[in-house]
Amino acid sequence: MKILIAKHSGFCYGVKRAIDLALACNAATGKVATLGPIIHNPQMVAHLSDRGIDAVDNLDAFRAGDTVIFRSHGVGPEIYSAAAARGLTVVDATCPHVRKAQLAAQKLSAQGYHIMIIGERNHPEVKSIAAWSGKHHSIVETVEEAEALPALPRVGVVAQTTFSGSLFETILAIVVSKAAEIQVERTICNATDLRQTETLEIAKKADVMIIVGGRNSANTARLAEISRSVGCPAYHIETADELDPAWFADIQTAGITAGASTPSWLIEEVYRRMQDFNQEMTPVLPQLETGAIVKGKVVGVRKDEVFVDIGYKAEGIIPLAELAYPTPETAADVVAEGDVIDVYVMDADSAEGNIKLSKKEADKIVVWDKLAASLEKKSPIEVKVTEPVKGGVAVSVFGLRGFIPASQLDLRFVEDLSVFKGQTVKAIVIDLDRDKQRVVLSRRLLLEKERQEREEQVYGSITPGTVIKGRITRLADFGAFADIGGVEGLIHLSDLSWERVKNPAEVVAVGDEVEVHVLKVDPKAKRISLSLKQSQQDPWFDKTDELRVGQIITGKVTKTSKFGAFVEVAKGIEGLVHISEIADRRVATADEVVHPAQEVQVKIVSLDKQTKKIGLSIKQAQEETERAEYQQYLSKPSSLSVSLADKLGHLLKRED
Repeated sequence: MKILIAKHSGFCYGVKRAIDLALACNAATGKVATLGPIIHNPQMVAHLSDRGIDAVDNLDAFRAGDTVIFRSHGVGPEIYSAAAARGLTVVDATCPHVRKAQLAAQKLSAQGYHIMIIGERNHPEVKSIAAWSGKHHSIVETVEEAEALPALPRVGVVAQTTFSGSLFETILAIVVSKAAEIQVERTICNATDLRQTETLEIAKKADVMIIVGGRNSANTARLAEISRSVGCPAYHIETADELDPAWFADIQTAGITAGASTPSWLIEEVYRRMQDFNQEMTPVLPQLETGAIVKGKVVGVRKDEVFVDIGYKAEGIIPLAELAYPTPETAADVVAEGDVIDVYVMDADSAEGNIKLSKKEADKIVVWDKLAASLEKKSPIEVKVTEPVKGGVAVSVFGLRGFIPASQLDLRFVEDLSVFKGQTVKAIVIDLDRDKQRVVLSRRLLLEKERQEREEQVYGSITPGTVIKGRITRLADFGAFADIGGVEGLIHLSDLSWERVKNPAEVVAVGDEVEVHVLKVDPKAKRISLSLKQSQQDPWFDKTDELRVGQIITGKVTKTSKFGAFVEVAKGIEGLVHISEIADRRVATADEVVHPAQEVQVKIVSLDKQTKKIGLSIKQAQEETERAEYQQYLSKPSSLSVSLADKLGHLLKRED
């Protein structure tokens, strides 16, 4: 008898996550229990009970400090509140897909939609979604119920994650015809569709189907219905003890599948028991079926192919293109003889006699859980950028082809995406579709998180008045930005230099290492004001050291105003000539006497180093100059000068 085992059978990601979370609570203090059966599988519930984790019906069984585990089917918001009020430690094992459906219902309800839940009315998952749907919601389970619905103005549709995809579409079409406005959230889990599709394909090949899983599991029961829909006898069992040898009499091919809540060890027990029914028949191992994943040992490596021993009558061959993504130049770049690797059986019945294998496909299946974990936990993974493509870059992620949109590549827009080619970067998964083999990642979200952490560290450590080192990152018309430990601060144009500047490029360039003075820190607005000039000695004092009150110097008029004129007395140093000190006569405006760029003599009448103000006088400078010239004139003897005696001497003598 040939036995076919569905590749997509047993624990889905959400169930495995729930079980792992529950088992991790085994060491917790106080009572640890699940609120209701954690999954629809009595054997696994018993397995947890043996480890001290029982299932209870309500929160009355707990005391403050105990640990309650919310089942994978989810609970309503009132349960979260009640658990918090009792002081319980909550371990939320709600399936991420169920949680998505709950939040979708809550969001649509808040937007004023009447929530329509398509699913099984008494299923605990549907009840939990209903609890998040507000007062206005309905549950539709059958086509007849959908046809009986009244007309509704605004409808928001969500679905039980394990509901039949085809039945959902049929019911949805009816709901659409009755709604004036509709918003649909397709919350059916991909894992459910994969199991149902694969079960249908195996049932078409098999003479009998064995469905393993809890009898109260809706998704397991549906697998039995799908098998029977193509005329294949199907038996729904919970354990291997329920198998009847008579089911396999004269059977050539039997299929095994299992619901999402069925542990792998139960599936293995069923498979082994079916093998034991007829010791004489040569079993066709399930791992040698097309689509199976098996372990093999590399026994030969050529440039463009690899030979693998998988314990079968013939060796398997991995073509170079199926070895890894991106395709390596030679097989030796990826594997060596003696390596034990996972391989995917692409063709178990090759006409050449060898089995065609793919390491790349096996790696894909193995890594989907890693990618799902990154999506769920927002944990970073390393990817290698392979090439720029339309709208972003292609990356190699665990051997799969992934995509980072240009908008998710960096904190700022990147003009030339080719600069990333060949780089290994960290990113997080933001969208995952196993059916379409689509992996979308974001490096920007990770950089934003890192920036936020750096910001918190920087904002918590610097205060106004601090002098720190930084690096100029970019220039703007109004100033320059400096990186001070992963956070940018602004050096305003007026704080770049003690002298007047029109463009920051006159003082700094991108990449310059600078020492800056922290002026202001605003953590709420995420703004830091810096000063480059405050960390330097003000050249005003150096340039005015040689100036003194009463000194007459030559300067150049820089501008005039209604109250006087400004005169540059040294490079970058200006003083004010008040309008009353411009001339020895009354003037209405400074323009009557001076104009910009005119050189003038001024007298320093005041010098205030505290306010950095210099008072000047053109009038007093002129008076001082004229007085000096007059004194100089008087001090020199003149050949034309005569004394009074010389003029009147002859008259004096005549009188004598």
